[in-house]
Amino acid sequence: MIEKTGGTRARYRVAVADLQRPVQEDLNRVQEELARFFVCDVELINTISKHMLRSHGKRFRPTLLLLVNKLGGPVSHKAILSATIVELVHTATLVHDDSIDRSFMRRGLPTVNSVWNDQTSVIMGDYLYSKAFFLLVENGLMEVVQILARATHRMSIGEMLEIEKTLDFGVGEDAYNRLIQDKTAVLISAACEIGAYLAWGEGREQRLLSDFGLNLGMAFQIMDDILDIEGDADVMGKSTGSDLRDGKITLPLIHALRSAPDGVADRIRRRMRGGDLDARAAAEIVSFTAEYGGLEYARHRARGYADRAIELLDDFEDNTLRATLRDAVEYVLDRRR
Repeated sequence: MIEKTGGTRARYRVAVADLQRPVQEDLNRVQEELARFFVCDVELINTISKHMLRSHGKRFRPTLLLLVNKLGGPVSHKAILSATIVELVHTATLVHDDSIDRSFMRRGLPTVNSVWNDQTSVIMGDYLYSKAFFLLVENGLMEVVQILARATHRMSIGEMLEIEKTLDFGVGEDAYNRLIQDKTAVLISAACEIGAYLAWGEGREQRLLSDFGLNLGMAFQIMDDILDIEGDADVMGKSTGSDLRDGKITLPLIHALRSAPDGVADRIRRRMRGGDLDARAAAEIVSFTAEYGGLEYARHRARGYADRAIELLDDFEDNTLRATLRDAVEYVLDRRR
């Protein structure tokens, strides 16, 4: 996709469609499997499923799994199933997150918790998790079960850490890194590891591509934190500034607080501890993170993880699939949603 960026100069901006092009037919099969797997003899589940299938997400994690799998040869049926199941797990986390965060919009549509209620939302998320692991066992994908079980266990720890560290201004960068690794990066890592395992089996490729996904996932979450501060709500399909209003301690805020004069930093801490931030207070905190280098520093850290992810691809044959995985890294750094 070509876009004008700055004056009249045009440059290439990677779009999700660019990443999906080499595996589009396989992704179409994933979408068909998703529609089939959502079906249940409980009418409420079917109604919610139809609502969720309307909000077609980016399918970023299934795309990565399929690209990695195709890097090692033709995409297998097991890879199609696994990509579908990874998306089920990811969707379950979003349904739970929306309920926890009291979010009203996701991907441009009302969330499950806002259309129904929190109880229904939590149980629907549980249904998707249980369905994912049931399908893995039913299809004999026991190694994939192990990879996803490790990932989902760590994801639950990451979510609890985030709750524990709410409005904890003593959180440093090391604690933040652990939190986002568990909350976000491990599932992206698992998607890449599964694709590699199904292509090469256990071994070096599996480890390299798992690490690729982990570094990519770290960059992804840091950019997510940046977008929460300066993103466009209309483009993103969800409200911005929600992390600040919820008292979450993100990397831009961590850096700005340690860079600002004590008096200024203390004022921001008091603002956030006061809760119920109105638009003016939220805008003040956004300006604060930018003024004291929080956004710039976070971009620098995201770029570091992205560069490491790209380095991990150097051991693989230089072909279209490897180039697309490199593009996936640039997409993460340049995305708007």
